[in-house]
Amino acid sequence: MTQPKSCHGKSTNGLALSLASSELGFNVHAGFLDALTNEAQVFPGHIGAASSGSYVGGLYAAGFSPVEIRGILSGKSMVRSFLECRAVLRCLGMLANIPGYNGLLSGHKVASYLRRFLGDRRIEECTTAELSIAVTNLTKGCSEIIKNGPLVEFIVASCSVPGLFKSREIEGNFYWDGAVSDSSPFYHFVEDDRINRILVHVITHGQPQFTEGRPIPVAQSFGQAHQIVTDRLLALAIECGKLRGKQVTVLNSVVPRYRWGKRGTADLLFEAGRQTVLGNLQVIREIVLSSQ
Repeated sequence: MTQPKSCHGKSTNGLALSLASSELGFNVHAGFLDALTNEAQVFPGHIGAASSGSYVGGLYAAGFSPVEIRGILSGKSMVRSFLECRAVLRCLGMLANIPGYNGLLSGHKVASYLRRFLGDRRIEECTTAELSIAVTNLTKGCSEIIKNGPLVEFIVASCSVPGLFKSREIEGNFYWDGAVSDSSPFYHFVEDDRINRILVHVITHGQPQFTEGRPIPVAQSFGQAHQIVTDRLLALAIECGKLRGKQVTVLNSVVPRYRWGKRGTADLLFEAGRQTVLGNLQVIREIVLSSQ
């Protein structure tokens, strides 16, 4: 297991950070955390994460710096861990509706790669921040916030995109992507009396332009439908926060769509996340002052 080299400052226990789901938004979240902890000198005491945010939040809570996280999630080994030769066979199983065949990838290679850095660490053993991971429990038919359990397994489960990844079995339950039911996990912070300010980092790719009367491709159809649900749930959670006297601040990084693994892409996305913080330093400093 690789040991993190970084040192973190004192956490602000009254401040929680939510890293929302995003289409391969690893490096944007990492860049956001880099500027937050370096230029802004803000160290959230609590982190809630879903989907791609769970990779970054999990590694950060385990003690890795944002720069280290960028290297871990951008390397060729990480990209190769998403390639599985049995995907074609699983596709046939999905078409035949065979039980257990509900995704092209098993996720085992991704989990093995993450264990090189995280070993068998558990979520409750993270010390940089108190970590919570959003997942969708298919067995119980509900959304769950996981605060205890095997870290690597729940990171992979939280980013197991339906259809792309098989549902991940953990301790007898089958899980899918946390973004299915809770793409910006922070409602549990609203009910936590230790927390009074919540910062939410979301990543979008701009408003898609659809021509009236022109058919929409299947991928964009699912993406648009999911975004509509996500925006609605986010608005409801913010309203609940206000009713409980919690101030919720949402910062949005708008980035183009890039091919994952393309040379230079990681640096561009990392800087985009940094700029979101740098452009809102005054807002963030006010949040910290009111959280102490």
